[in-house]
Amino acid sequence: ERESWLIDFLDLPEPSRQVARMSGGQKRRVSLAIALLHEPELLLLDEPTVGVDPELRARVWDHLTTIAAQGTTVIVTTHYIDEASKADRVGMMRFGVLLAEDSPTEVMESQSASSLEEAFLALCRRDSGGASE
Repeated sequence: ERESWLIDFLDLPEPSRQVARMSGGQKRRVSLAIALLHEPELLLLDEPTVGVDPELRARVWDHLTTIAAQGTTVIVTTHYIDEASKADRVGMMRFGVLLAEDSPTEVMESQSASSLEEAFLALCRRDSGGASE
């Protein structure tokens, strides 16, 4: 039942299809399905929505929000700052250095920014000593 749900949820190809014969986007969705299959207590995802269409991206984030509310710890790396804004806490890194870690709202307030992207850019400027990028 869980397998069928994931196949439908992630628009996966037929289960008999070999992964080697799938497109890059299909392979990413299979990887996500494998991560979600056994409903782990801790879920670590690296760029889970890269290469997926906007509708599936929204569904994935809705699901991650739901399972986090149910007690799953979800840790996601992403370059999509709008995705990071959905998190309870964000850690903003640049060149392997943690620039800020707090709720998205607190990070924005600490930089007098109206968006998380603006806050990140302010943190980058501060980290660069004010040099323009």
